Amino acid sequence: MRNWIKRISLAVIAIMVISGSVAWWAVQQSQYVPEFYTRASNNHSVTTAEASRRLQAEVQQLQTNAAKLGSWRAAFSDEQINAWLIEELPQKFPRLAALGASEPRIIIENEKVQAAVRYKNRHIDTIVSCEFIVEMTEQPNMLAFRVQNLRAGALRLPLTKFLTGISKEAARGDIDVRWDMTDTGPIALVTVPSDDPRYALSPVVVESLITYDGAVLLAGHTGQLAHKTFVPRGPVHQFVSYRPHENDNVQSARLTSKPRSKSRLVR
Repeated sequence: MRNWIKRISLAVIAIMVISGSVAWWAVQQSQYVPEFYTRASNNHSVTTAEASRRLQAEVQQLQTNAAKLGSWRAAFSDEQINAWLIEELPQKFPRLAALGASEPRIIIENEKVQAAVRYKNRHIDTIVSCEFIVEMTEQPNMLAFRVQNLRAGALRLPLTKFLTGISKEAARGDIDVRWDMTDTGPIALVTVPSDDPRYALSPVVVESLITYDGAVLLAGHTGQLAHKTFVPRGPVHQFVSYRPHENDNVQSARLTSKPRSKSRLVR
C-alpha cells in the first residue's frame, strides 16, 4: 500500500520532468513561475520534517487498516505530501534528481491538483507545471488522471508529444500507464495493484479517491468480496478508446501516426 502511493507520486513527477526536458528552445517564456508554486513553497505552518513524519504515520495507519478485512479510509494533506516529496525525492528517486528535478510542490484546490517541479540543466532552469483531476473508472483500482495545462514556465506544452516517454519512465518504477484518447485529450490510466506479496490480505480495492481543498481522501475495501462488490464512488471516467479486455498487442499505440478516427488507444 505504501509503495503504490509513492509510485503514483513518482508518475506525476515523471510526467513533468520528461515534458520539461524538451522545452529548452523557449528559455524566455520558461522563466515564468506559477503563483501556486510560490505559494506552496512559502507554506510552512509546520517543519518539513514534522509534516513528512505525519505523512509516514498516516501511510502506516492506512497500511494497517487495509490489512484487515472490511472497509478502510485515509486522508493526506497537500502539506504532508509536499514535505515527503522534498525530503524523499533525492533519496528515493535518484534518477529523477539526476535528470534535473528538484523542489517538487503540489496544491490541492477546487477538486484539482496543481503540481510543479523545478527542472534544471545546463541549457534551462524552469518550473514545469500542470494540473490534473483524478477520477475513478469502471475497472477496480484503475484511476484516470486528466492532465491539463502542462507548461514549462508560461509556455504551453502538448501532452501528446510525451506519451511514450511518460509510459516508459513510469514502467521503470513498475507503474503501468495506459492512455485513453478522448476528444478533450489523452487520459492517463494508472492501475493500483490489488494483489501484492507485501499485502497482509488481498485483494485491496480502492473505491473512491477524492481531492478536496488541501487534502486527498481515500476509501476502499479489503477481502475476497472487494472485486465483486466494487462500485466506484464519486466522479467516474467513461472509457472512450480504451478497451479493458483487448489484447495488449491490439492496444499498442503508434504515437507518431495520424489518428484515423476520433479516438485511439495508446500504451
